[in-house]
Amino acid sequence: MSSTDFNTTQPTFKTKRERFLVKAIAMMSLVRWYNILVLTLALFLSAIFMLNGGANKVEVISDIYLHINILSIASLVMAGYIINGFYDFEKDMINHPGQTIFGRVVSKSFCFNSYLFLLILGLALSSLSGWKVFFFNATFSFGLWFYSHKLRKKPLTGELGATILTVSPFASISLYYMIINLTIGLFVGYIAALTLTREVVKRMVSLKGDLIVGEKSIPILFGIRKCKYIILSFMIASMVMIIVLFPQIINRDIAYYFGGSFVMIFSSTFILRASKTPTQFNLINNIYKGVIVLAIASIVFY
Repeated sequence: MSSTDFNTTQPTFKTKRERFLVKAIAMMSLVRWYNILVLTLALFLSAIFMLNGGANKVEVISDIYLHINILSIASLVMAGYIINGFYDFEKDMINHPGQTIFGRVVSKSFCFNSYLFLLILGLALSSLSGWKVFFFNATFSFGLWFYSHKLRKKPLTGELGATILTVSPFASISLYYMIINLTIGLFVGYIAALTLTREVVKRMVSLKGDLIVGEKSIPILFGIRKCKYIILSFMIASMVMIIVLFPQIINRDIAYYFGGSFVMIFSSTFILRASKTPTQFNLINNIYKGVIVLAIASIVFY
């Protein structure tokens, strides 16, 4: 791989406008715009309906510093996706060649400059929300880099690191409002269990790429059979959390979501038992992706 580009094969462009558009699309793909959109929506919903300590919804929505904090988190996460792209490119070209084709038109120097810009922007915006939020978000941004550089290459710690980083933005919002309770703790724990399960399942899907690049993932270290038991244990943990959480939200509309998600997770255990190919494991991955997206949407019924 070239020291300046992700791929030595560079496409040609007829106009500067065409090159700009393709590069813009490439960067949108690199920062996972869809994930950023979902995360931003989730943070706003959690602030409005769950983490504000009973404050008036209009006041929450009109709080400029909340918007600044969420924008800072979005900037830091986009920076994290960019730096992760540096370390994951070769494996992604094996596992998802169609999704990494835009790497051919975005140079490493451009990506690194974009990373620095988003990192500085995110930290600068965080400083406006108070020193506690700034310190937490600065630690979060370091965690994103450390995960990409070190943790993601290690079995189990990589998946645990990804899970912690996934739920950390919600901790930032909770810190902003200085509120935490048992129900919120269980809900965040449930999201963490879902994320951890999906992270291990994704390792099963990307097993071929991990083998080729020599990355020691959980399936490679423990074997496919034992890895399936690990996934099953995480699935059971998710269902146990739903059972424990259910009495806390039984009189709220969000209970319908948890009832449905319990059925979906329980059904996934049977799919897991029969899964042997990446396509079959990817089905579980997609189910869990849907469960997580629905969890975000269900926040409005909290």
